[in-house]
Amino acid sequence: MSFVNVDGVNIFYETQGQGEPMMLIMGYGHHSLHWGALTKEFAKQYQVITLDNRGVGRSDKPDAPITIAMMADDACKVLDALSISKANVFGVSMGGMIAQEFALNHSDRLLNLILGCTHCGGSHIVIPDESAMKLLFDFEHLKSLTPEQRSMEVFKFFCTEEFIDAHPEAFRHYHKVTNDYVIPNHTFQRQAEAIMKYDTWGRLPQIKAPTMIITGTSDRLIPFKNSEILEERIPGAELVLLQEKRHGFFLEGMDSTKIFVNGFLKRHSKK
Repeated sequence: MSFVNVDGVNIFYETQGQGEPMMLIMGYGHHSLHWGALTKEFAKQYQVITLDNRGVGRSDKPDAPITIAMMADDACKVLDALSISKANVFGVSMGGMIAQEFALNHSDRLLNLILGCTHCGGSHIVIPDESAMKLLFDFEHLKSLTPEQRSMEVFKFFCTEEFIDAHPEAFRHYHKVTNDYVIPNHTFQRQAEAIMKYDTWGRLPQIKAPTMIITGTSDRLIPFKNSEILEERIPGAELVLLQEKRHGFFLEGMDSTKIFVNGFLKRHSKK
């Protein structure tokens, strides 16, 4: 197991495969194992770097204030530990927010940027419906759920009922890795505070790296209109909408995700 210490906090990371570096950054209340089989699929073509954000998975879980920019710095420190000068960065949900901060604060370390099911923060976001807001930010509700109940409830927002019925193994994996590394309640609150304070809207035109934005049109946690806002604000950004996919588009639409991401990176390869 590999860790990099950032100001006293141990950040877990690992690598798979060979080729152009690709860093995968997971979202709110999730860790690197939640990428499922996609990590191994990408590792057939790239050197895939995954990390657990502070507070989740195998990383340290201090009950201390964090910011999205701080987690972007953590990602940069992982690249330092691996002596990787530049990487493609693919972040989903809160990981997409971290990826935006990485692009803005560490542009010299970025090859290409992929933003999945995310938003720009601040007053310009399109907020989800009431039941989604409860799942995301009602901490008393979150505390009332066991880890098992939480994983079952979240997965229903991640994937459609049809996908869950047809792919029970995907839920079994999600349920297992969620409960193998239980996330403390204070992490949800600290990460939520970071999300609520973050705002890249005014800085997005500064992103110069080739950018692809990808999301599902049936995402109830971060409605796809947020991706259209990102497309409008980031110069030259490409938008991919996966029809009727939910927040876990990279799970239920894994084949489509691979095709679009691989095509985008092939077009913009620096080799």
